[in-house]
Amino acid sequence: MDIDFVVLWLDSNDPKWQSDYAKYSPQTKTGKENVRFRDHDTFRYWFRAVETYAPWVHKVFLITNGKFPDWINKDCPKLELVEHTDYIPEEYLPTFNSGVIEIFLNRIKGLSEHFVYFNDDFFLNAPVRPDYYFKHGLPCDNNKESFFNVPIYTKEDRFGITITMLANIGIVNGHFNRWKTVRQSPMRWFGTHLGIKGLITSCLLAKQRLFIGFTNYHIEQAFLKSIFDDVWEKEEEFMKKSCTRFRIDVCVNQYIFRYWQFASNKFYPKKRSRAFFFLSNRKVLKELEKTMMNETCKSFCLNDSPFCRDEDYKYLKKNLPLLFEKKFPQKSSFEQ
Repeated sequence: MDIDFVVLWLDSNDPKWQSDYAKYSPQTKTGKENVRFRDHDTFRYWFRAVETYAPWVHKVFLITNGKFPDWINKDCPKLELVEHTDYIPEEYLPTFNSGVIEIFLNRIKGLSEHFVYFNDDFFLNAPVRPDYYFKHGLPCDNNKESFFNVPIYTKEDRFGITITMLANIGIVNGHFNRWKTVRQSPMRWFGTHLGIKGLITSCLLAKQRLFIGFTNYHIEQAFLKSIFDDVWEKEEEFMKKSCTRFRIDVCVNQYIFRYWQFASNKFYPKKRSRAFFFLSNRKVLKELEKTMMNETCKSFCLNDSPFCRDEDYKYLKKNLPLLFEKKFPQKSSFEQ
């Protein structure tokens, strides 16, 4: 089967994007918006990692608002350049809400049924085979359940995405009965991939009718395109209500498709090796370097932080590319 990669990228220095953002941006800001759009000049290394560790990938779909990196090789046979206007309905554009960009992925022309979705801060760190993401035609994932997806409010970040995650679960519960799902495939819900804590949670839930939540891993995600189609067919009204220019609390995001895959037992249970780094200060570089030299960790996320001081951000922006250049010194075919 063909497996595609999909990755989102934004040039926050693009004058057209800045003009649109200023035009549509709400007056009240939480202080975190700019962090979502900051760039650390590491995106070219995403492509080098893909070519080094997943040379089997069929196509890479690079999605932007229309402005692509200056260094990108538009003639690369594996590369498909996609603008928001190519697949997102006009009435929802321009959008500054990544959720909108994600929930329409199934409309991308030519996208394979089996694809892996990346943010531009998710990096492969070691060789992966196709069956790392899909086995027996199903996306590999860990359906470890959690009691702790409880909303927390702060003045800086309001509710974050916690209420959004509850909305995802609520939509799924409107269409599935957890106990029926478990009975259909017990080993998916009581397997060793869950770990001791996950197994204990599964036992405590026993014949629970409702899904209560899942442990979320902020890392690349394997999807079936047909799952997107199914969710849109069943919940078109709520999906459309989630298509706002900026993030709102009560909406859905791409995790609804992950949960739907769980609830319909259309996944292959598997524990994956990954790491997460919160770029809050320059000290994170030492831990990141250790991880990058350790190929037992298959991928990692470099998540920006609103608590990163300007001087630390400037330091990271200068030194992160040096660290990546050390590991990936050769240009990929995706670069000019």
